[in-house]
Amino acid sequence: MSRARRALAAGQESVRHKHLMLALVEADLTVPRGLIREHGESTGEHLSLTAYVTTCVARALAEVPELNAFRRGHSLVFLDEVIVEVLLERTIDGQPAVGYLPIRHADAKTLRQVHDEIRAGQAARHETIAGQQWLALIPPFAARPLMWWVRRSTRWALQLGVAGVNNLGMGTKVAGWGLSPGAGTLGVTIGGIGRRLAWQDGQLGEQEIAHLTLAFDHDVIDGAPAARFTERLVELLAGGEALRVLVGEDAASG
Repeated sequence: MSRARRALAAGQESVRHKHLMLALVEADLTVPRGLIREHGESTGEHLSLTAYVTTCVARALAEVPELNAFRRGHSLVFLDEVIVEVLLERTIDGQPAVGYLPIRHADAKTLRQVHDEIRAGQAARHETIAGQQWLALIPPFAARPLMWWVRRSTRWALQLGVAGVNNLGMGTKVAGWGLSPGAGTLGVTIGGIGRRLAWQDGQLGEQEIAHLTLAFDHDVIDGAPAARFTERLVELLAGGEALRVLVGEDAASG
């Protein structure tokens, strides 16, 4: 196992005993996927779908701040800053490598800024994200108690946040959900994207539907705020506003 793979395994120890509340959600990405294709045809640049989802997650999280918290003993600690952790998958020396990339102040950043950060993280040639190399050095017997402490560490939360995005559907043509618990209070897993016919404005048209899994730490989040967050996230994803702004700015600068 590579250092990066050992680091990922150590990180997963933090979710072994979480009380999860899972939601399997469909999000209409017809508009944003169309904008991504149009942008690619006009500029040759392929915009990151993960960056788009991350941007929407951050903005929804800012509107439902009850989710931006974690449990520490018998208390809940709320974060002032919205940090969304993106799980990156890369290939280094012919082997798969993973890393946790925190997007800081993610709710205040444009899609272009988030996109550039993710691309830079994917292009990095070291195995683990800077500042996280120590994860690969954890011996197996120490992983569980150490990760139990990490989950309750304010310092750790201020470094990586409590929300994460993982794109399991990247590059697959299979439409379905990917079940992943995430490492924090909120985990958003992007599954496959499928097409289906639906009536829109009196006409039959094709929709592109993303299958998302939302994992909430039920010790921190109740059903009502989880439902508000889910509803708002689906609205933001379908609307494509972050993409409209980016495409408009790139067109103006070009």
